[in-house]
Amino acid sequence: MGNVVRRMQSVALMLLVMGLAGGVCAEEWMDLAPMSADQLAGASGRQGIPMQWQLNETEQNALVSGNVLSGSVTTGDNRISDHAFENMSGIATVIQNTGNQVVIQDSTQINILINH
Repeated sequence: MGNVVRRMQSVALMLLVMGLAGGVCAEEWMDLAPMSADQLAGASGRQGIPMQWQLNETEQNALVSGNVLSGSVTTGDNRISDHAFENMSGIATVIQNTGNQVVIQDSTQINILINH
């Protein structure tokens, strides 16, 4: 059942991105059969899809100025424990901050290629 739900979510996401999700209900996807291991392997790594040119650009600018640290300055520890990402799924961004005069910038770009 888990594979069916994951596949329904994937299809719904693709339809949403394409602007086709309109009035689609989850029940309409319940009869979909999960993909077999061979089907998944055949779709892995864009096999059989002609090369597409994609250009992704992001520009980030930041400035830290005029800050003064004096006296006894302590920064935080950056620690990630064992199995911290064990049950993670989807797209995740992990940012660690030491705690003093830090500019944090992050950019995530997701490309979805749908060929008919």
